[in-house]
Amino acid sequence: MRFQHARHCSVVFVCSFLSLVADSVWATPSVEDFLSPPDVRDIAMSPDGRYLAMVFNEGNRRTVVVRDLDAPNMPVVGTVSDDIVRPNYLNWGSNNRLLITLSVPSEPQKARKDKEKNPDFDITEYEMWSRVIATDADMSNTVLLMQDEKGLHDNRFLSGITNFLPSDDDEVLIEAYQGYNRAQYRVNIQTGKTEFVTSGSYKTFRFMNDNQGDPRYRFDYLGYSKAIEILQFNGEEKWKKIDRIYLNKDDEDSISSVGLVALLDDDLVYRKRNEETGFYELHAISHDSGERRPVVSLQDRDVRGVIYNTRSDDIVGYTTEDDVYRSFYFDDATQVTFDKILAELGNYNIWTEDKSDDGRRVLVRASSPDDPLSYHLWDEDTQQLTRLASAFQELRPQDLSIPHVKTIEARDGLPIRTYLLLPEGYQQGLAYPTIILPHGGPHARSRSDYDMFAQFLSTRGYVVAQPNFRGSTGYGRDFEYAGHREWGGKMQEDVTDTAKHLVDQGITDPEKLCIVGISYGGYAALMGAIKTPELFQCAISINGVTDLPGIIKHEISSGLDKSDWQRLLYDRIGHPKKDRENLLANSPLRNADEFGTPVLIVAGTGDTVVPWEQSKRLAKALDKADKPHQLMVVSDARHNVFSKREDAVEVLERIDKFLGHYLQ
Repeated sequence: MRFQHARHCSVVFVCSFLSLVADSVWATPSVEDFLSPPDVRDIAMSPDGRYLAMVFNEGNRRTVVVRDLDAPNMPVVGTVSDDIVRPNYLNWGSNNRLLITLSVPSEPQKARKDKEKNPDFDITEYEMWSRVIATDADMSNTVLLMQDEKGLHDNRFLSGITNFLPSDDDEVLIEAYQGYNRAQYRVNIQTGKTEFVTSGSYKTFRFMNDNQGDPRYRFDYLGYSKAIEILQFNGEEKWKKIDRIYLNKDDEDSISSVGLVALLDDDLVYRKRNEETGFYELHAISHDSGERRPVVSLQDRDVRGVIYNTRSDDIVGYTTEDDVYRSFYFDDATQVTFDKILAELGNYNIWTEDKSDDGRRVLVRASSPDDPLSYHLWDEDTQQLTRLASAFQELRPQDLSIPHVKTIEARDGLPIRTYLLLPEGYQQGLAYPTIILPHGGPHARSRSDYDMFAQFLSTRGYVVAQPNFRGSTGYGRDFEYAGHREWGGKMQEDVTDTAKHLVDQGITDPEKLCIVGISYGGYAALMGAIKTPELFQCAISINGVTDLPGIIKHEISSGLDKSDWQRLLYDRIGHPKKDRENLLANSPLRNADEFGTPVLIVAGTGDTVVPWEQSKRLAKALDKADKPHQLMVVSDARHNVFSKREDAVEVLERIDKFLGHYLQ
């Protein structure tokens, strides 16, 4: 049984491939450490629990290793390694048949010749296509899949395995693009033979099938409405729209992998917001009658998603979101096992990655603020949990800042859940230089989990505070709606109150305090420089909003389905005419004369979420007002300026230098 959710060195496995850092003395992670690709890229266990497959990054090579968990010392039974063809993801099609999703240069032979001639060869500079191979556990009998279907032998955007068929170990369902539209195929993993199943549209990101492989539902992402449209298959390639799910920012960021849907027999189970409570629930739609009914409804927290068996798409449980993610299973025995694992790992975010069919072994992944990603194996016979590998070897937990969670009371009494990172050597009673790091969105949230940017900042010697100010998701309708039309208002006051609380508690040095943020967080940083310059010694805005009327106009003009999205924008930010005075009063661009704190403005010229002209115009206005500021333009960078390694290095180094000037 394989459960779908997404994926220092291993005490058990990795040491034969990666060097251990034996020294346990604390060392500050470098910029390169934070930006290095994972040492372990993926991991998967066979349905019978016998084989464990892992993909390692080894310098410029990627290596797939299969070990036999039933044999003494768990020997390697198969391995393959290459510096041109790049293994990415692993799935077991059957007990002995491993499926490997690869990135392959469009001209692999040319790439190999270029590597021989060019000492500065970099495979990432080549156009890469997606492929899937099937192989036995010992890496024999390898077959390249989907080569017999017309138009698919050169398909660049193969989407990988999406469904396994409980009734047939020899076939799986794989998605690829048929022209511009996403399509699904039934593929024999022994022979590679391909058979067309169904197709959707260019907006389709997933299909769902019954246990025989027949299509039941498809899901289209409507980027312009920030929503998922659910369509039911009615036969003869006809699809009927049955519902629409609106997403928050966290869902948008992980649309391809978030577990929002599953099957309960033939009925569809999906996550949807309860408009009365504001919390997300699980609902079911009857396949035959269309009748809707609740499946899981909680009164104090969100259902984050479904846990489903990817070999059948059947729902087996659900996850909740509070400070950390937690899993709840409908099967009592499975829940007992999960609770044992939870007791071993403590305050980690934990997901079941694979479970053997007999329940004897469970493969889990876990993360926490000071552990980016690790893999563990639970053995039901021995009742022991073994740490298999850390995905990021250079980011050892002992080198990262210490997490702490507290609730801060805003000036009107509203509780603001805040996540702290305390730097190495932190001593209670000493006041530290501090960074307030409000999240983006703002309809998103921070949580007690690994955050690369927050850890980078804190390991430079700073306390980092991430408040879930009003307007954040995850705390219900009233808390979220309390942030509507409060850009620069009560949402900003919550951020300010967080900073003042840390000063009052003696945690923060009042002379060494900076506010930093990305997107909405960048906006909040700029407003901190305007509204409370006496509190902050500096501010950093990364692709932050500077002009509220401008961002409303941009959002509406970029959408096709204007009615729903326009209504949400007016509710959340304000009406461009009725609320114009307030919007202008809380736009940094319109208040350049009020800046009383030095600011660093970072802007990606390829940003389509917050057009970089907003930052450029603010810098020009600050020039005119003779206010201290720096503008860092990142050419072609999109909204996430950390997505390209070379951009991320420059941005982090610039931020480190800026903070050091004002806080050290």
